[in-house]
Amino acid sequence: MRKTKGSFPSRRHLLLAAVLGAALAVLPGVASSEPLLVEAINEGGVYGETHRWSNVPQTINAGEKVTFSNPGEVPHGVEWRSAVKPACEEGAGKVPVGTTFSASGTKWSGKCTFSQAGSYLFYCTVHGAAMSGTITVNASGTTTATTTPTTTTTTTTGTTPPPGSESSPLEGPASKSVQFAKSQHGDSVRGTVNLAQSAVGGRLEADVFAQSALLAKAKQRSPVRVGQLVRSRLGAGRLHISVALNAKARRALKRHRRLALTVKIVLTPASGEALSINRTVIQHV
Repeated sequence: MRKTKGSFPSRRHLLLAAVLGAALAVLPGVASSEPLLVEAINEGGVYGETHRWSNVPQTINAGEKVTFSNPGEVPHGVEWRSAVKPACEEGAGKVPVGTTFSASGTKWSGKCTFSQAGSYLFYCTVHGAAMSGTITVNASGTTTATTTPTTTTTTTTGTTPPPGSESSPLEGPASKSVQFAKSQHGDSVRGTVNLAQSAVGGRLEADVFAQSALLAKAKQRSPVRVGQLVRSRLGAGRLHISVALNAKARRALKRHRRLALTVKIVLTPASGEALSINRTVIQHV
């Protein structure tokens, strides 16, 4: 019986199928080469009290890039706490890098290149050690899984005493010791701080920040300080705080009828490192 043409695949067809199969097998590897994304996460709503970085701790190779992003309306920035630092894209809409609240913003994204091997510890410039992360860079060029010792050592908050510990200036955990009503009225932001015995003789600074876009017709949402209160020679017990808003903030409050504010409390004991706590408040007329 004569075979009809096309009954069996030709060698050319078989070779083409093999090449296509090999190409498809490579595709997953291409997808996995995308830079690691470390994103600012706000839990509990836009004005929630819990903030963290996603996908940390992580281990990467020397020379790789990591994308840092803050897609939300809560201001965040990056403060590198380790001696070794990456090279980050900076500028409008990129990665805000610094050591103070002014190095923060909303809706930004950029890449950082990690050229040198080592352990990179970073904080949020707004939320401090409470929002920390670590990226470990291998010198060998082989990515390894994050080990238990790495997790233990790199998630530490340095020598800053945790709230509620014997050496902390706060009497108990920060969630109970630092109280600011999330919804307030008037021209002053009010709250209370319960100070421990270790805070005696220390200093407290309360700074209130608003986004520049809320204060004037500005495109960028950089934070602007609109109120400040300083108390020195602290004593133990409950301290009542009232931070008056400046004229620009009062005008904006009257115009918008409400104003989203960030309160940053910095407690500096007589001995030891400072402790930073942040609260978000919606101020109404």
